[in-house]
Amino acid sequence: MSTITDTLRLALLNRFLKGEAKIPQMPEAAMRIRKLLDNPMTSTEQLARVINGNPPLAAYLMQFSSSPLVRGNRPCASLRELLDRLGTRQLADLVLGFSLQHLFSSTDALLQQVFRLRWRHARERAAHCAVLAQRTGLSMDDAMLAGLLQDIGSLPLLSELEHWPQVSRDAATLEGLCESLSGNLGALILTRWQLPPAVVECARQYGQWQREHDGPADLADLVLLASALQAAHEPEAPLPAQIKLGLEQPLATLRQELADELSLWKRLLA
Repeated sequence: MSTITDTLRLALLNRFLKGEAKIPQMPEAAMRIRKLLDNPMTSTEQLARVINGNPPLAAYLMQFSSSPLVRGNRPCASLRELLDRLGTRQLADLVLGFSLQHLFSSTDALLQQVFRLRWRHARERAAHCAVLAQRTGLSMDDAMLAGLLQDIGSLPLLSELEHWPQVSRDAATLEGLCESLSGNLGALILTRWQLPPAVVECARQYGQWQREHDGPADLADLVLLASALQAAHEPEAPLPAQIKLGLEQPLATLRQELADELSLWKRLLA
């Protein structure tokens, strides 16, 4: 990284750490659903009424009516049945994932372009995480959410850059800043949102391909492997996360093995 870019990176990071740059709040729809779920008096009818008031959200949730996320041997016939069969954590996570795409808006076309690309990668990463969770026995709910949120730090960074017209808008510069700052900013955001520590750690470990730790495979291992499967680079040796997860085959081979399952999850998360 050049000296100029490194100076810019530190300046941007300091603005966030000092509270001078805006950290996004959890999306309103997600906060509303979480409050309802936290209230033991909330009924399925109340939840269904609120969600049906947001037709795009209701349609998104119904896509999962026959997915492995839903308990039972047959698809759900209605939103109410889906809500009865989804766990509260699953529902809260799905609503949060749906709402994230609306957190960024900008009049800068180039910043919008970078955001759309990284949001698409986030959805694809979540799909990879769901498939890997099925293979490894880790929680599919946690895996999908952590995959979707791993690069959440790019969102406030791109918003802040709208106020920095002196920063080059070429794709390499913008992508480089996102890659270098996403982990720290993502951990900051998810801590503010009071999400589980394991999900926060996945954001903190963004891009840390050689991460080592004691004990069995964890959620961060799974999300790092999902990210590696998206990348074009092929490591010469299995990543530490692959070894922990017992998936030490070449990434190209693993991609082929996961292809059919992955296409289903990509459709669901699109």
